[in-house]
Order: sequence, then C-alpha cells, then structure tokens
Amino acid sequence: MEAHTQTHLKQLRELLEYRRAELRADVAADQENSADPQRASVRDAAQGLRDREELESVAAAIDRLDRGVYGDCIECEEPIAFERLFVQPAAVRCAPCQAKHEHAHRMTPSIVKPLSGDLDTSR
Repeated sequence: MEAHTQTHLKQLRELLEYRRAELRADVAADQENSADPQRASVRDAAQGLRDREELESVAAAIDRLDRGVYGDCIECEEPIAFERLFVQPAAVRCAPCQAKHEHAHRMTPSIVKPLSGDLDTSR
C-alpha cells in the first residue's frame, strides 16, 4: 500500500479503532436487549446482525493494516483511493471494482407466476 502515506494510515487506523469501539458497545447492548423478550424485536435482531457483520469487517481491516496489506483492492490489486477509505475504512475493493461487484451480484426480482386458476387461457 505504498500510495498511502503514514499520516493517512494513522488517520484510517484511528477511524477503524473508533468504529470498532462503537460497534463493540452496540453489540453488547444488542445482546442485553435480546435477553429481554419485552425489548427484543425483529428490527433489533436485524440491527444486531448488521452490527456484528460490520464489526467483523472492521476487525479484518485492522488486521490488514497490521499485516501491511490494507488498502489494496482484492479484485485488481491496485491501491484503493484514500477518499474512498476515509468514508468506508473497511472497504476491500476500489470504487470501480465495487461497482462491478455490485452489478454482478445485484438481486434480480423473480418472475411472479400466476396460479393456474388465475389465468384465462380461453382467448
């Protein structure tokens, strides 16, 4: 990751560590809430899952920083722009590769088939 300066890396590490602390607190609160059925809800469970997944992504980014491979795109292996990392510090792809990835993995709506009795085939 030679394209990023040590100052950039320090800023990004601080962002990641701050976010990790926030997420750890959120996950702990989510676990407390899920223990109380009166407070638990489907929405809370979904938020808890998102928090845990983001925590894993942030921890993986810190690990990449520690190993000296942070900021390189996993697709094209080019450096990810600092501006992208600043707004999405756990990013693993550069913006062009992320766009391609999202396009390739976009959910397409399934075709809804009418029930056999709902379709008048006499015409």
